[in-house]
Amino acid sequence: MFDPMGEVDRVLAAQVGWTWLDDHLLYACGVRAALRDGGTQALRPVATAIRTSPSEVCVGEAPGAWAVFRRPSPQPVAPAPVAPPVMPIAINTASAAVYASRGRYSARRAQTMQATAAYHQQRRAELTAVRLTWAAAQAAHYASAAAAAEQRRSMDARWIPEPAGSVTVTTDRFHLSNSHRSSPIPLADVERVELTRPDRLRCDFTDAAGTLHHLEIASPLAATMFLVAAHAHFPHHPQLLSGVWLPAGFEDRCAVVGKPCPRVR
Repeated sequence: MFDPMGEVDRVLAAQVGWTWLDDHLLYACGVRAALRDGGTQALRPVATAIRTSPSEVCVGEAPGAWAVFRRPSPQPVAPAPVAPPVMPIAINTASAAVYASRGRYSARRAQTMQATAAYHQQRRAELTAVRLTWAAAQAAHYASAAAAAEQRRSMDARWIPEPAGSVTVTTDRFHLSNSHRSSPIPLADVERVELTRPDRLRCDFTDAAGTLHHLEIASPLAATMFLVAAHAHFPHHPQLLSGVWLPAGFEDRCAVVGKPCPRVR
C-alpha cells in the first residue's frame, strides 16, 4: 500500500488548504482500496507497541480523544438546608408602678392600660415569630427543591470525556490507551458505527457482560477506523456504499497536490 506522505507536493498543498487531516484521509483511501481488492492480506502492517495476535494486522496508530455517553458518577449528596432557628422575643411585662398617692380608680385604669399594651405587644411578637418561621421554612423548602432538581440534572446521561491518549486500529479491534487504562474494543462487539466527521467516529459496542456502551472517538484515524470496521462487519453500510464518508471533491484536491487518489467510490 502506498505512503501518501512522501508524494504530496507541499507547496501546492499549502495553496489549496491541504492539512494533516487530508494526509490521513488519503491514507484511508489506500486502506479502502486494499481491503476491497485484496482483503486484510493486502494491508501493509504498521508498527505498534501493543500486543497483537499472529493473524492481526495493525492498520494505524495516532493520537486521539474519546468520550462515553453515560451518567456521571454519583456525587455525595449535600445535606438539605435547615431553617434557621427563630430567637424568642423577650416581652417586657413589667407593670407600671402605681403611686400610692393615686386613687383606686386611677390605679385600676393604669393597670388595665398596661395589661392591654402588654397583650398587644405579645400578639405582635407572636405574629412576627410566625412570619419569620414560615419564611425560613419556605426558604429551606425552595432551596431543597432547587438542590434536588440540580442533582437530577447533573445525573442526566451525557458525553463525558476521558483523558486523551492514543488510538490504534487493527484488523480485529480498536484499541484506546491513555494514562488511566488500556481498552480494547473487538470489532466483533461493535453494534453500530458512523463517521460523523472526517475526524470523528461514533460507535456502539457491548462489553463482556452484555452492556451496551456509546463511544465517540476524535482522531485523524477516524476514517480508517470506519473503513476497517465496515469491511469486517458492515459491508452494506450506507456511508460505505455511497462514498459519503469521504468529503466531496477530495479526489480533485488530491490531483492538485500531485497525488491521485485511488478510486474508492
